[in-house]
Amino acid sequence: MSTRNGTDDERTDDCTTTTSFSDHGLGDGRRLIRETYYRLVDGGTAEFAPTERFFDRLETAFVWSYIGATDDSGVPPHVGTAIEDARARTREAFAADPDADLRTEVIPAFYQRVAGFHCVYRN
Repeated sequence: MSTRNGTDDERTDDCTTTTSFSDHGLGDGRRLIRETYYRLVDGGTAEFAPTERFFDRLETAFVWSYIGATDDSGVPPHVGTAIEDARARTREAFAADPDADLRTEVIPAFYQRVAGFHCVYRN
């Protein structure tokens, strides 16, 4: 996890999890959540599992969803750091909940953490 100061609970005044990626041309996070889900399912991951392999796939699906949804040619460093920190926090949060629903619980929670960290790190 990053050593940057800030947590997924901190926000800047002008940034919310809904608008976090507006500086990258995204109106809201619904597209990233939806695309991440479909990338996981298309890749053969339709169920949540609290494993390193699952979180590798989740991170990869999110990264490709981000690249496909923005004009960025890659993932900017501050977005990458937000993704890494969100991954660690989401893994901690769902470690004892192997029956969590991928579509309605895990991916939205992951996105909210990514967006929250991004709000802090983008400034």
